[in-house]
Amino acid sequence: MNLLEKRDENSDEILKKRHIKRVMKEAAKDIDQAQRKYMTSHGFTDSDFYNKRSFVATEDGLVYTHLKKHRFVDMKVRKTPIPRRKKAHPIHNKIIWGHYNNIIKELHFGFTTAVMEELRHIKDEE
Repeated sequence: MNLLEKRDENSDEILKKRHIKRVMKEAAKDIDQAQRKYMTSHGFTDSDFYNKRSFVATEDGLVYTHLKKHRFVDMKVRKTPIPRRKKAHPIHNKIIWGHYNNIIKELHFGFTTAVMEELRHIKDEE
């Protein structure tokens, strides 16, 4: 393999990573927007629900950090000696898994030659 072939191969890898990062940034924005919409419409007033979450998009994936109470309000039953039902607010699982399928589709089918050409002409978005 000569140097020019190696450069072409590396440029395709760079474009793939750039595409992954762009898809993850869009997914993070969409997830954040969906969670905020649900929480504001259902009376979540505690600022921790909004401020103690973070999304970090990289070429390898998306890292979402949150508090335990985000998962707790998503549960329907509390595990106590007497199981008790409570109102579940789907601010975590339903939203995350709903966007997960879109991420998979975009990563699997979205990396077309048109996208590659677009990414070649765009400077780094950071």
